[in-house]
Amino acid sequence: MAQAKALHPAFPDRYFNVGFVIDPEGEIVLRHYKLAPLPPIEHSLTPHDVLDQWTQLYGSGPDAYWPVADTAVGRLGVMMANEASYPENARGLALGGCEIAYRASYPLPGVASDAFDIQNRARALDNTMYVLAPNPASYTGADGQRIDFFGGHSTITDHTGRTIGHLDHGGVATFVTATIDLPALRRQRTTAAWTNWAKDLRTELYRTLYDQPIYPANLYADRPPYNHAEYREHVTEPQIELMRARGVWL
Repeated sequence: MAQAKALHPAFPDRYFNVGFVIDPEGEIVLRHYKLAPLPPIEHSLTPHDVLDQWTQLYGSGPDAYWPVADTAVGRLGVMMANEASYPENARGLALGGCEIAYRASYPLPGVASDAFDIQNRARALDNTMYVLAPNPASYTGADGQRIDFFGGHSTITDHTGRTIGHLDHGGVATFVTATIDLPALRRQRTTAAWTNWAKDLRTELYRTLYDQPIYPANLYADRPPYNHAEYREHVTEPQIELMRARGVWL
């Protein structure tokens, strides 16, 4: 399971951040197009940024946004980096049957503040699934200087929200390991009266939260992503005002 910036034939002048799964035969068995880049520094496209065109290509069902691959080592899904800052992305995977979610990577200061670890544990607990969260080593710039932009803290979290693999440091290539107990996960999902949360979702109630759109769809249908200043002017500031207008924020 990994990720890379990649082109899409329908959008030849722009690119996406794509998570993928490769099987033992070398075949790509899953492609996930990142739904929530880190604004405004990540300039890759998302399906929501070209929503009308994306729907024409792939439909509007959950598989168009949260695909899950059924493999010999479990049902795998991807929620890269900032995607896991939004509970809906993990829930979308879980409702597709995901058992092991790949979540990399997350930068400073979100790692130093424990947001990375808290999110990993919450997404795993809420959805009765494992979260594999490797964080990158350092970047080497054109001047040869190495910069640890991420801060380490790679983790593996089990389906009960417990951290079962953890590495404190970053900045160098390393690894973290743990045992993934899928029989225990499947037993909890199919026998627990309480802690297999998905079976108790009251979807009619939650749907009312999303009746009114918030983040603008089709933002980059006809143009490349904004630079930092443009993003603040055309997206961040209007979104803050929208929250105030709706009485969400003061």
